[in-house]
Amino acid sequence: NDASLLLPVNTWTGNYIVASYYHWPFQGYNLPGFYAVVARQDNTKVTLLPSATGGSVVAGGGVAANGTGVVMLNEGDVLEVFTQPVGGVPDKSDLTGTIIQADKPVEVFGGHKCTQVPVGTQACDRLEEAMLPIETLAKKYIVTPPLIPTGGNVPKAQMVRIIATEDATALTYDPAVPGAPAMLAKAGDYAEIVKTALDFEVQSDKKILVSQYMQGQQAGGNSGDPAMTLAVATEQFRKNYLIHAPISYETNYVNIIAPMDAVVTLDGAAVGGYKAIGATGFGVARIKIGNNVDGNHDLLGDKPFGVAVYGYGQYTSYWY
Repeated sequence: NDASLLLPVNTWTGNYIVASYYHWPFQGYNLPGFYAVVARQDNTKVTLLPSATGGSVVAGGGVAANGTGVVMLNEGDVLEVFTQPVGGVPDKSDLTGTIIQADKPVEVFGGHKCTQVPVGTQACDRLEEAMLPIETLAKKYIVTPPLIPTGGNVPKAQMVRIIATEDATALTYDPAVPGAPAMLAKAGDYAEIVKTALDFEVQSDKKILVSQYMQGQQAGGNSGDPAMTLAVATEQFRKNYLIHAPISYETNYVNIIAPMDAVVTLDGAAVGGYKAIGATGFGVARIKIGNNVDGNHDLLGDKPFGVAVYGYGQYTSYWY
């Protein structure tokens, strides 16, 4: 399982960059990464511009084996592109960084059929998320890992990808992140920060997409498995949210990223216990969500704040 936002059609554009994950050849199975393009109108022209790692795909439907293509879609049509293995574990075929351009509004999903995160850590799970239009991307994000599901206020290390939408993208971090890159050379290039439990802000001089990956159950916590979400730029934060936390999962949590002096409530109860994030002025509170009748919950704040919702079951999880 995984969870994804669904973007209303009035927010769709014709400009996207993909976050996905490595093709995974596992015990004779070829488990691919993917992206899917959904058309809103007839005669939609979709142009595919593969990244440096996105040039090996299953050919067909107007898509060449090198990942390039110009495809015409009608209303409700879906173009789905899968990785083709190039060899190695993890396989280096990865659609991350591929740019999708369309002359009419489309929605784009990215993800993976089933993968370990990282490869070698059991078990595999589906990844899925709706890509945010490039027009809505920004230069400042706050990234927080999920809470480990064994109790206590202990983050579970995650993997983070920072994806460039333009050439020569410079990056800075607050606080400093060991091993994190200072530059991405080309549009579509990405850097992977492996197994970090840090809360941090990443700033860039050009628009970036930031994707986050939950590790498998074997990495700790006795619950959960890979899931993917996208970080939301601080300038896109809102003052109110309606969220859903499925009551069929073992545990559900929400990360609330808010200014340290903000007043935020979850279902009418004040949220506290914020941990400061560097010198950003923001903090994060990781809150366990109690089950109720329908799984729906309200979050309200006096200042804009960010929300990430996730849950765990045995060898399954979701994150959005």
